[in-house]
Amino acid sequence: MGRFRVIVDRDICQGHSVCKNEAPEIFRVVDDGSAPYPKVELITELPAPELLDKAETAADLCPNGVIRIERLDD
Repeated sequence: MGRFRVIVDRDICQGHSVCKNEAPEIFRVVDDGSAPYPKVELITELPAPELLDKAETAADLCPNGVIRIERLDD
C-alpha cells in the first residue's frame, strides 16, 4: 500500500454520511449552516496508507460520487 490523497467535491455532497460510516478516521459530516444539509469534511487529506481500502470503499459507496482517491506512489 502506498501513499494517497482524498479529494472531495463538497459542492455536490449531500451529507449522506456513508463515507463517515465506512472510514471515520478520514471523514466527518458537519453542519456549518451554509447548506440545507450537512456536508462531508476531511479529517485528513493524506491518510495513513493502511486506510486505503476504507477510503476506496467510501468512495465506491458514496451516493453522489463526490470522493476521489489519488494515488501518490504509483
